[in-house]
Amino acid sequence: MDVSTSDPDRAQAECAEIYFPHRLTMLHDPSEFSMRLSAVDLGPVAAGVLSYGGEVVIDTGELATGYEVNIALDGVLRTRSGRADVCSTAATAAVYRPDGTARLHGWAEGGRLFGLKIERGALENQLAALLDRPVRGAVALAPTIDLASEDGGRWWSLVRTLADLAADPRGLAADPRVMCPLVEAVVAGLLHTVDHPYRDALAAPATAVGPQSVRRAMAAVAERPEHPWTVALLAEVAGVSARGLRDGMARHHGVSPMAMVRDVRLRRARDDLAAGRGSVADVAMRWGFTHLGRFARSYRATFGEPPSRTAGSGTRPTARGSTREPRHT
Repeated sequence: MDVSTSDPDRAQAECAEIYFPHRLTMLHDPSEFSMRLSAVDLGPVAAGVLSYGGEVVIDTGELATGYEVNIALDGVLRTRSGRADVCSTAATAAVYRPDGTARLHGWAEGGRLFGLKIERGALENQLAALLDRPVRGAVALAPTIDLASEDGGRWWSLVRTLADLAADPRGLAADPRVMCPLVEAVVAGLLHTVDHPYRDALAAPATAVGPQSVRRAMAAVAERPEHPWTVALLAEVAGVSARGLRDGMARHHGVSPMAMVRDVRLRRARDDLAAGRGSVADVAMRWGFTHLGRFARSYRATFGEPPSRTAGSGTRPTARGSTREPRHT
């Protein structure tokens, strides 16, 4: 969605379509009103950049259906999240819960706001999968994230990657193998970054997972490497929690679940290159590798030669130091 309008009613309706129903109040000459929204709805999350050409106030009722994170990319946004007053800047994100109202006051000097909406079920189900127990009720997320901190900076970098990819809906945003794991990582990353009552439980050691459970996940990937796997889906196949699978994969194979998925896809890419089934770029995109430079580096690190050499020689190099792909389920 890319909208630019000078009609306050349309502005209110378009923003509500992506985010939440709200009341828009202009604090400047209505004849000078303008709004621009560039946003994308990815199902569990929606992300966009919003700007107004003049000072406005936005009031919502209880958000009810989702969580929200807002970051003032320029200037300062005065906002209220439930009972907490927050000044959002490029270094401080404002966080909103579904069981509270919100007020946003700003844009007197223009400026842009980045907004990330996360469906309530997506966040709470992700948290339940990480904890391996039900989550009942809204999660009491803290009202701010320090984006200048190490954890906050890493999460914000991940969110920017999601937003950049989503900006072109005809490109990589249309590939679920790219977007599903990335959306999962953004939600999980938020849960590990913002303060909330479950943070200590997330940091506690997971229940030990045996090699048989890990093998079930590996076999599923070997059987369907093209599937848009996420850690949550692999954990479901293995019959364990997402945290348990991560720990089990690290303990038994020294890699993360998504690194294992990448390794299997690298091997399939190697097979296609050796068989002449497309150019390096075609094969990389076929197996969900969106950045050719990173694909080439990973390929060389795994097989000891660049993908172009495999494509030219028609022979399969031997992998070195990577996770062995199961031959049967």
